[in-house]
Amino acid sequence: MRRSILVGVAVLATTGCVTESVYVGSDKPVVENRIDNDEAARTRISLALKYLASGDSTQAKYNLERAAKFSPKLPEVHYTTAYYFQQVGENELAKESYLRAIDIAPDDPNTLNNYGVFLCGLGEYDEASEYILRAIEVPSYLRVSQSYENLALCAIENNEFDEAEEYLEASVKHNPTRGSSLVNLSAIYYAKSDLHRAQTYMNRYEKSGRISSRSLMLSYLIESRMGHIEKASTLALTLQQTYGNSIEAKQIKQKNTADSEFERLREKYRKNELSKLKKELNPDGKSVVKKPKVKVVKRKAQTEQSQPKVIEQTAVEPKTDSTAKVIVAKPIDQVAKNEVVIAQAQKAQESGQTQEQASSPLKLVETPFHIMKGGENLFSVSVKYNVKLAKLLEWNGLTENDPVFAGTKIYLNNPNVYHLVKDGDTLFSISVKYNLRMKSIAEWNDIGESATLSPGDKILLVNPKTYAL
Repeated sequence: MRRSILVGVAVLATTGCVTESVYVGSDKPVVENRIDNDEAARTRISLALKYLASGDSTQAKYNLERAAKFSPKLPEVHYTTAYYFQQVGENELAKESYLRAIDIAPDDPNTLNNYGVFLCGLGEYDEASEYILRAIEVPSYLRVSQSYENLALCAIENNEFDEAEEYLEASVKHNPTRGSSLVNLSAIYYAKSDLHRAQTYMNRYEKSGRISSRSLMLSYLIESRMGHIEKASTLALTLQQTYGNSIEAKQIKQKNTADSEFERLREKYRKNELSKLKKELNPDGKSVVKKPKVKVVKRKAQTEQSQPKVIEQTAVEPKTDSTAKVIVAKPIDQVAKNEVVIAQAQKAQESGQTQEQASSPLKLVETPFHIMKGGENLFSVSVKYNVKLAKLLEWNGLTENDPVFAGTKIYLNNPNVYHLVKDGDTLFSISVKYNLRMKSIAEWNDIGESATLSPGDKILLVNPKTYAL
């Protein structure tokens, strides 16, 4: 997203105080100019900024030094000097000048805002926010909307998207016609896949009679994702005809909108959400799914009546669906529901031998899911978890037009991961039915390829090591 944090550096006109007197012993008037030191300093500041803008840093510094001699206690002198040091890459000197200005006038809102913007550029987000908020709290401060936008842009740089949204909403409330805030707020909603809100703020921007290459690009992206192809095409044509030399027009012409600032912001948001999700799943930085320890228990036919051993497995967090655990090669003895057991079948009594149908337990697979919250939609969920929308619809038996309400459980992977064995089923017939390798099915279920299956058994159809988000 195009960075445009605004710094309020004063550029003021020259004014002075004029007094009138006469020569001694004569009525002839004499005009004397008594120049106020503060105004003289402001004149030098204005000249310094003009020189700095033209690239003449030497003259800029000279005029700032002259301003400091005229009025060393004027805050503008020091925060403008700090701005000069920022531009020439002297951050330590800039910081000293800002702090000197704050020491002179602790409640000067321009100094507080500018210092906050400076700290944001250094990546010191918390301290930057503190100073900008202090500027906003000054009753006489007029650039409140601008400062809220500065806070939002700083928050975006630090991946604080929710705070950025709040600050931009505050900016728009203080100045409903502030164009940059309207576009940036729309961009935040676009990044979050809240397309209807994004469209609402772009409509407000357009109704104000404004137009820019940025706004046309964002509107084009919003309408395209909403499926309004005709309107999107009109916007693309308008952009290329009106701003043919702009970056945005070239990106559309080259079909390279993925490089636009708004798509990059959207990708930044998606990666940040995935990173937060991984931290929630795995706060210690260790592997979430622990490989279960398998203990094989054999029993001799007609002699020992040992009970089936239960193998416990740590549940995968955050939300997974584990309402049905799986029993492979169901043993003769009735087993408790929701247990994973090692089952063994007896051979014919005359043999006196035992045969192991499944020597290892089926690995427990739990389907990850998401509980819908207010304001969310399936598209935003697909972006958050990096899952294709078409797959979400398929796995949850939905269509694009189906409403999804808050509290609805949405599966994030295919929940149909088991095959219920019927009479006559074999591993070979199951592999043919699901177009899977028989060897893979055997490995996933820890059984042999020639294992005997009983009706009612459940066979895992996915690799438990890779079945995840």
